[in-house]
Amino acid sequence: MFENLDVLKILGYGMTGFSFLLVLLTFFLLRAEQNKDQEPRPLIIKMIWRFMLMTVFMVVLNGFISLPLFNQNLKLQESVTQLSNGNNEEITKEIAQNTNDLENLITTPKNNEDSIRNAMQEIINKQNKALDSIKATLTIANSDKDRIIKIENLKKEMAINYQVLLNPNTDKSKKMEANQNLKTLNIDLKRIAIAPRK
Repeated sequence: MFENLDVLKILGYGMTGFSFLLVLLTFFLLRAEQNKDQEPRPLIIKMIWRFMLMTVFMVVLNGFISLPLFNQNLKLQESVTQLSNGNNEEITKEIAQNTNDLENLITTPKNNEDSIRNAMQEIINKQNKALDSIKATLTIANSDKDRIIKIENLKKEMAINYQVLLNPNTDKSKKMEANQNLKTLNIDLKRIAIAPRK
């Protein structure tokens, strides 16, 4: 049952792992004494009881030590969420500005199609990097996986609209419609990227 027990990995959990090993050792001692053919030895039983009391003391001590650390973990997680929100708020503002820049390019007189398309591609590349930054921030902040999946889905929807913007055969009204879709997606992005304050 316990043949593949990785003691070093268990000790890696600190006091909690050490307490677990003490409890396990107590179990092994009692089982070994029970498996003997002769009567249980009173001295050994007495020593096991003492060891068991020490183990209980260690478990209780571990609980008292871990409780303040648990509260610190909650504060740390709260700080990480606030940093994540601040970062993502800045990025979503940048994304909204990029969308406005795309709209300006759509309404620019068509003097040089290639330079306009290159400028659009540059903005779209910035948008994709910004979305990847939001995803990375949410991952670091240990956010709900569902939020990260929603960011990925938004990125795919935005990519469809970017194709419309970059297509030289698409007329101005279709491009404006695609840009309006991007603005709507930006609102969804902000809602997903920034965790609600508790």
